[in-house]
Amino acid sequence: MKSSVGSPLAIHRMIEHLISVPEDRALLKSAPEQLFTRFQVPEEHYPALLNSERDALAAIGVHGNYVVKWLIWTGRPTMPFFALSYYFDRR
Repeated sequence: MKSSVGSPLAIHRMIEHLISVPEDRALLKSAPEQLFTRFQVPEEHYPALLNSERDALAAIGVHGNYVVKWLIWTGRPTMPFFALSYYFDRR
């Protein structure tokens, strides 16, 4: 397993690349490991990136703005869903 030195930095560089080169975002669904390898993302962070869990991404130091971008690009919800009645039932 690779070292986690610069871990969020590698992930941040990868996400910044995906901002600049949106056509590479297709790799997130077809071959994400290619991106991880290209940007030297530590292997221990693959599960958090592949599962795209908001809390797991935050736990490894991914900036909140990048977490939201990652969730959107991987087709995951950016916020937990709940029934609208939640607001009405509280009144």
